[in-house]
Amino acid sequence: MDLADYVTDFSLPLRDPHQARPQVNGVSFAGGVRYRVRRARRRSRRRLAYLDSMFPWMRSGFRYQEARALLELAPDTRFFSLWELTDPFPAPVQPLAQFPRIAARDEITDAYGVFQLFLAGLVGMKPSGEGPPHPMEGPDMSAFLRRSGVRLHGMIYPGGGLTETTEGIAQAAALTRRLTTTFSYLPEVLENVEGVTAVDKAMTDTRFYSRSDARWAQTEKVVCLFAADAPPRKGVDVALKAFAGLPADDFHLHVVGPHEHRAAELPQELATFHGWLSPDELRDLHRQTHVFISPVSAEPPGPAGTLTGVTDGFPTQTASDAMSSGCLLVSANPRADDSVLHAGVHYLECEADARRLRECLSALTRDWARVRGIAQAGSAQVRSRMDIRHGVAAKLAHMGIR
Repeated sequence: MDLADYVTDFSLPLRDPHQARPQVNGVSFAGGVRYRVRRARRRSRRRLAYLDSMFPWMRSGFRYQEARALLELAPDTRFFSLWELTDPFPAPVQPLAQFPRIAARDEITDAYGVFQLFLAGLVGMKPSGEGPPHPMEGPDMSAFLRRSGVRLHGMIYPGGGLTETTEGIAQAAALTRRLTTTFSYLPEVLENVEGVTAVDKAMTDTRFYSRSDARWAQTEKVVCLFAADAPPRKGVDVALKAFAGLPADDFHLHVVGPHEHRAAELPQELATFHGWLSPDELRDLHRQTHVFISPVSAEPPGPAGTLTGVTDGFPTQTASDAMSSGCLLVSANPRADDSVLHAGVHYLECEADARRLRECLSALTRDWARVRGIAQAGSAQVRSRMDIRHGVAAKLAHMGIR
């Protein structure tokens, strides 16, 4: 028997389906499932499986890049997803329901996944309680993991079920006790949860997002880029309000993400709304862009169990990718995080306020040489400190995987 024998309807809509559908109609979240599992023979070397809720998902950025790096550094890694998506990936991505069967067949010794909500489901914590499962929540595989001896490792990132509340930290601690290894770079997790392994904030594919300085030859306008999803904490409202007061002769804004419905808020000569772009298309846009703007803010905590109260990591994934490509970052820093980037040296800090952002952008043209110097310093810092292969190699070493 394997998990696929316990399939049931799981047709909850995703917030952003992106042509997704549940694999094998989804996986049963009902408790009390019993497995007849044969413990795999002891292998001379460990073999890893990467588990995810939605994979491969190019929009997710770091998850897609991390999976690519895992395949590069540990080529026999197997990949599994709860939801089937259409993004291309250079290795087969199997339904998560098939993991127990394939793990026994291929002698998988270790599994790795990210996000508190997904991992909590896998270890049987049932974060949704008595309600319907969240689309990101993993199915309960605790019985299989226990009986097969497969070690589960996980990474707690900002968001993904983690909130900076007493409840959120308590859940992170409970999850850590159930995982073989828990990784994080977040101070609130490292300082308040015992047993977490600290790793660097390395999440950008610097080979793919290679630096180009061609943008600095064209300075007739300050070309800016905003690329993020729709939650208010991402700052699209701030960005659009800031540009509403800037002259189209001197500035242009590219907006990437699910914001096409807001195109009427700015004149066409001042802004271009692209919708979602592929990584290749976004990288091409980087090369035309002087400034990546990221007016992010902390999300206010909501009632217990609502998964609100998220503060994104700094810099965000899209910001670090743009910096690797050579763009100047103008960003808020609600975490006051200076572990990698220093304001005024590697980026320009500006609070998430439309008037302040407008003033900051207007001031750039007064000292263009300084702007270019900060952009180049920031790019060099990201490329030396935040490459995804560095982060993946460190995690594999902690897991004992060559």
